[in-house]
Amino acid sequence: MIGETNERGASFNKYLLSAMDTDMPAYTTRHVDGVLAEVFKIEAGKLDEYQYEGEGFVHHITRERVRFEHSVFGECPEWPIWCCTLAQYKAALQGYRRFLDMPKSIDSELIIDLPDGEARCD
Repeated sequence: MIGETNERGASFNKYLLSAMDTDMPAYTTRHVDGVLAEVFKIEAGKLDEYQYEGEGFVHHITRERVRFEHSVFGECPEWPIWCCTLAQYKAALQGYRRFLDMPKSIDSELIIDLPDGEARCD
């Protein structure tokens, strides 16, 4: 489970889970590892921004925020432009990476707590 349970949390769940599921294939860790490497460069000040173009979303990543835009529909009522903080995105990516390494068992469980914060999309 990634995210919160309040109304804003529904957006976290919808976007972060959809982005990880559609844009970071579960059969390989190459994509998530590559994006994490770019996030670390941004945090270290070695890179100002990075754009990851997934099948479902374009991830515009900067130190101030991560902005999601649907790859096919752009901005639309079902998938409005949405943003989260870099810390939240990094936590979700790291959690997804741990998920990919988990044993394939009905008894496996992973809960990711995202850092607090809000990012403006404008």
